[in-house]
Amino acid sequence: MIGVVQMADAKETIICISANGKTTSSSTLAARRMLVATAEGVLDFRRDGPGYPWHLQDDVLLAGQHVSALVFDEKSGLLFAALHFEGGLQVSVDGGKTWEARNNGLQSGHAYSLLVQHVGDQIILNLGTEPVMFYRSFDLGKSWTAYPECTQVEGTEHWFFPRSAPHIKHIASPAGHPDTLYICIEQGDLLRSEDGGESWTSINSMEQPDDKFRRDQHRVTFFRDSADEIFLTTGIGAYHTADAGKTWQRLTDTSHPCAYPDPFFVHPTKDVLFMVGAGMNPNPNWGAQGTAYPKFMKSTDHGKTWVNAMAGMADPIAGNLEVAAMHDSAEGGLELYTGSACGELYASYDEAGSWTLVSDTLPAMSKGPHFRHFLPPEKREAYEEKLKAMNAFA
Repeated sequence: MIGVVQMADAKETIICISANGKTTSSSTLAARRMLVATAEGVLDFRRDGPGYPWHLQDDVLLAGQHVSALVFDEKSGLLFAALHFEGGLQVSVDGGKTWEARNNGLQSGHAYSLLVQHVGDQIILNLGTEPVMFYRSFDLGKSWTAYPECTQVEGTEHWFFPRSAPHIKHIASPAGHPDTLYICIEQGDLLRSEDGGESWTSINSMEQPDDKFRRDQHRVTFFRDSADEIFLTTGIGAYHTADAGKTWQRLTDTSHPCAYPDPFFVHPTKDVLFMVGAGMNPNPNWGAQGTAYPKFMKSTDHGKTWVNAMAGMADPIAGNLEVAAMHDSAEGGLELYTGSACGELYASYDEAGSWTLVSDTLPAMSKGPHFRHFLPPEKREAYEEKLKAMNAFA
């Protein structure tokens, strides 16, 4: 999703967009560079400033790699890329020109989600993998420590993910509470640690006996700097809690136009929320109909009601909206981005009032192998055979 660095030269402000990296950021000056993670590498866009069009550069970073999470850390100056399926964590010290693997201590090369924390002068990397394991690094990824207690909570025998393995879809931590961590297990549980990953508790009070899927958790979003007020997106809808998960209010369900939500944003100053996701859960109809009927939606009453916010996009858009990001700057205002599994990237500069097509010829922007649903049959078969050869697809 999105990361930003503010440097002395405005042209070096960078936005990163990926499926499972950082989703929101802010800066004084608007970004002049945008890095977009795709199933075939990282694309490098440049512009002259806010209001100017984005232009794709010739070089593809990490060409041929499916990048799950892409984060630029403004403090260290490092660019981190978590790779799907194999390759683990890749790190660049020169803005993406060259890369090195930093995987010492990782038990899996399938690096799914990444959270970078700043605690005083210390930088902590938090990494989630497939199969499920949570790791932390205190030396910028040169070594990793596993925290296996996350796999020893109640109910792990019910964890499941079709044709693959359960994984840590998202990692979150409230501002000012670096040892409080949430991980979303897809598909299996929402876990919280209050001691930096040493122990974990299942947060499942939102669960109902008639849920279509068991604890299919996608993403945790805090309401600004609150540690207690959380919005949770899942495979069966969106939820809200004001007491750190003791009680939940269900905001949407599988009958909602955005029935399978994932990215979620809180406006930095207004009581406005944004939610993105498919109109139905992944199933054969995605491929048969060529669309997951995705929606980009907006709420002005704290999630009670939602309206369609897709002016300028096709509706339905081909494929699914798999990535989204929000960046706020004093120079450029609020900017929103969303990209599809069929290679369309859009930008909004008026709080989702309207959208501008950045490009419709990009590689897939996709969480894991979701984009395969929209490939022609022969290409889908070849892709799935490739994953089977890597033991990444049962």
